[in-house]
Amino acid sequence: MLKQNNEYRASARRQLAGKWMITVLIILISYILTQAFQANSGIKYSYVNGELVHRTSGAFVNFGALINFILAGPIALGITTYFLKLARGENAIIEDIFSGFKNFGNSFLLNLLVIIFVALWSSIFIIPGAILGIVFFIKQSFGMLVLTIIVFGIASSVSVIMAGLRYSMAYYILHDNPEISSIEAIRRSKEMMKGNKGKLFMLMLSFIGWFILGLLALVIGLLWVSAYYNTTKANFYEDLKQGYVRVESL
Repeated sequence: MLKQNNEYRASARRQLAGKWMITVLIILISYILTQAFQANSGIKYSYVNGELVHRTSGAFVNFGALINFILAGPIALGITTYFLKLARGENAIIEDIFSGFKNFGNSFLLNLLVIIFVALWSSIFIIPGAILGIVFFIKQSFGMLVLTIIVFGIASSVSVIMAGLRYSMAYYILHDNPEISSIEAIRRSKEMMKGNKGKLFMLMLSFIGWFILGLLALVIGLLWVSAYYNTTKANFYEDLKQGYVRVESL
């Protein structure tokens, strides 16, 4: 039986005691490596330090997006490695963030497959919603058009959240089973999350207040909240894994 959310958070706080700074540094490095080159297609200006700044566009931005895409999977696996070691009381070190490159092929493919699968789940509602929207627009039924946008927009968002929850354990599974394929990690994640998606969703919701505080703390506070959340999620996986292993062994 899974623990209560406050128990997972309490475990995370104990594990983070005396290790907050290095863990925050891990979060910062991962953010820089995976987001610093993030492309913003079609956006010419953005606010930086309260000022409207012209964005660089063109080939450099596209190349930056490619770098971000290539690094995302291995870095995500490295982050998973660090927080799992932290949750397990092992020697979690800053170099763990790069450990995902030891399994580059699978981690890269895992990131790609998750993006594709989540997009496919979203398209289940986006495509019919777009078709209906066009029909209502042609008929000038603007009330129905607005209703269609709202209904299918909500449905699409729910499907994306559900898909994200379904595949949320894949990197943890790949870390514990580096010999398996990325598609097998996804399959096991789906199996592990059956009946547990709501539990993880509620655990995520329990951090909303913390993330708001992080934003209010000049955004920098989000680094601490992310460290807290990732440690808590690693504890959730550890608990979930025990039940999954018992079921598989029957």
